[in-house]
Amino acid sequence: MKTGKRARAASIIGGADGPTAIFMVGHKEKNLFRRIRLFFLNYKYKRKRVRAAKSVIAAPHTIEEVIQYITSRYGAVEADKCYPYYQERKRSMRYSLIQRYKPELLGPQKSIVPPRDFNDEESLKLWQAQIEEWHQECQRRVNAISQEVFPTDYRLFLIHVDEKGTLEIEMDTLCPAISISYSGDKKLMETISKDIYLYFGVSQTDIDNKSPRYQALLITLSA
Repeated sequence: MKTGKRARAASIIGGADGPTAIFMVGHKEKNLFRRIRLFFLNYKYKRKRVRAAKSVIAAPHTIEEVIQYITSRYGAVEADKCYPYYQERKRSMRYSLIQRYKPELLGPQKSIVPPRDFNDEESLKLWQAQIEEWHQECQRRVNAISQEVFPTDYRLFLIHVDEKGTLEIEMDTLCPAISISYSGDKKLMETISKDIYLYFGVSQTDIDNKSPRYQALLITLSA
């Protein structure tokens, strides 16, 4: 059956947000003014990204050096398993790392088509149930991959800046990667976040190959 509306595809992807991130494609903004605004925002971002790429130099540091840096400079403290959502975040980062380095271990990905009408409550509930079911499946796949098959060493550090906010720095020492999220004063938190990413840095090989580590740095510098 054909309809006048084109269905959009939704894919669940990995990355810093883990296996529950939803990627929407096939949608075109109908509002002209919003389309113009999105065009200029995209143009501005691309210019920032070009400038960021030109500024990046090879000066990498190890995860161990990053830990020493954030501890001495910002008073970072390590969180343990009692920290809220610790295990969930650990699984999400492990998923991201496996997808980045050994995606074949996770098996085929799944695309989920959202409802044509988001005002249709029944269709929306069904779509949400499908997303939750896939989320659970992703967790099962990650849990089924042993440390021997894909070793990881998850660490989580917190930086509290008085009453202005908190940064959470997730990292893995065996698959060198960091992921930073924050709450509070956006300008201050982003400044600290960029400083940490810059200190972590990239190698010349990362730059030449445009590795995930290099891409993460560019995204942060372009924010």
